[in-house]
Amino acid sequence: MSTDPAGTTRADRSDEVLMGMGASPGTVSGPARTVHSIDEFPAVEPGDVLICRTTDPAWTPLFGVAAAVVTETGGMLSHAAIVAREFGIPAVLGVTDALSRIRTGTTLEVNGTQGTVRQKLTRPGAPS
Repeated sequence: MSTDPAGTTRADRSDEVLMGMGASPGTVSGPARTVHSIDEFPAVEPGDVLICRTTDPAWTPLFGVAAAVVTETGGMLSHAAIVAREFGIPAVLGVTDALSRIRTGTTLEVNGTQGTVRQKLTRPGAPS
């Protein structure tokens, strides 16, 4: 993580927009769930935004649970892109260092049409 002159790390900046390739259209908001391996699959809950390095066929069941997927690698013909389109969920791929820049539990807005991922600001007492 880099630090700006004010001492704020990139992962803590609410105004940062992470860019990638929009690989499946749509926009959703939900809590981030970082997943590094198959062992972490049970932690994914309905409506989570799946954050991972890449996916393969073993990851397919998560697409039925997740609201969106964000990967560090992949393109329009990658497993994540194809399966996200099949399940009708937004996907943003090729987001550099997504696993280290996004923390589990952070509310994200994923725009699979524009290829953007941003932290969604929430105000205390406001509906999410």
